[in-house]
Amino acid sequence: MLKTISELDDFFLSYMPSSSSTGSLRDSRLERMDVVLKRLGNPERSYKTIHLAGSKGKGTTASILAVAINCCHKCGLYRSPHVYDVRERFTLSGAFFPESDYIDTANEMMERLSSLEFRPTTFELYTAYAYLLFKNAGCEYAVIETGLGGRLDATNTIESIMEILLPIEMEHTDILGDTIEKISVEKSKIIKRNSIVVISDVCNEAYSIFEKEAQSLGCPIHSFKNEIRGYEHEEQAECSITSFSINEESFTYRTKLRSVEIGKNYATATLALKCLGLMTSDAVRAMEALRIEGRFEERKVDGRKIVLDVAHTKHSMENLVSAFNMIYERNKTVVVYSSVAGKNYEAMLSVLLDNFNQLIITKAGSFKKSEPEILYAKAMEMKKPDQRVYLIHDEKTAYEHALLLGKVILITGSFYLVGEFGGI
Repeated sequence: MLKTISELDDFFLSYMPSSSSTGSLRDSRLERMDVVLKRLGNPERSYKTIHLAGSKGKGTTASILAVAINCCHKCGLYRSPHVYDVRERFTLSGAFFPESDYIDTANEMMERLSSLEFRPTTFELYTAYAYLLFKNAGCEYAVIETGLGGRLDATNTIESIMEILLPIEMEHTDILGDTIEKISVEKSKIIKRNSIVVISDVCNEAYSIFEKEAQSLGCPIHSFKNEIRGYEHEEQAECSITSFSINEESFTYRTKLRSVEIGKNYATATLALKCLGLMTSDAVRAMEALRIEGRFEERKVDGRKIVLDVAHTKHSMENLVSAFNMIYERNKTVVVYSSVAGKNYEAMLSVLLDNFNQLIITKAGSFKKSEPEILYAKAMEMKKPDQRVYLIHDEKTAYEHALLLGKVILITGSFYLVGEFGGI
């Protein structure tokens, strides 16, 4: 029997598959999930679900949606990965459930799955656990973010009333495919027959594939490009200001969440809420007040400003840096950067070295493989003569060195790197 949240985290991690088995496990994931969910009484059928897929923005959009829906309906939110605390994955619209809910649900799940003929993966257990927790907590809605891809993702076991497709980038090409079109096909397979499909501001190649899949399943389509009018975004010292209209109804959000892309997440979430009939004045206030771990998270330590952001693709890094430079002086900034293996680190390094003169390369935590020596070698190859690049393997030592070098510290590149700094 589990008794603490720390034990809960250890329990999930004990089911982490080996890297050599990941491919075969992925191929049979949906069949295994069906068995797991039947053992749990199919809790995912107890509430209405909204499903999100994409390369970037799905966690933020999911959080915006959930906090708005929760103004009138109890709404669970399932995101991944977590940054500082495993409970971030399973929340009541961003707020933690009572600790007893987490522990009691875990013990119920352990008992019901005790005689399984196979060993689920950590992510499969995370997903099944979220579904059961939301049922036990009496949720009426749940907003579910995919983990990787869509077609074979463990979350693709829900009969969602709405799917939201976010922008696509080249990611996990060894698993999802080596073109935008192939990756988009994988993401599009979360669409369910006769559900509502909302498409964000995606590239033309992705839009065509999402549209084709939705039409083949008889789904009404609502899209950023066809329904969001007069979109404007401005970064100010105190907040971001995003404005647009939908069907001649105007919206303006003043938020602490930064960047043009996050503004588009607000627009997409607003469109989805209007389609569901859940857009209220209380929802607007809740959306504006939203804070999310590791999304332009600003802290002050010993007179220095620390900004933590989980940007981990080229475009998300570009958007982060654009917003950052509107607020902070780049010549006073030191960047602490790392990336897990498999990401487009060269593109991210290019963005950082085009904007900052001091860069510390470190490792991205210990949960996933990172290769700081390779990142450092590439950064040294790309840097200009007057730029300084350091390699410091230990994340905390890298941070301490950054404090000696600059007035502003930007920590970015990976969820797992940012997650190392919950205590600062």
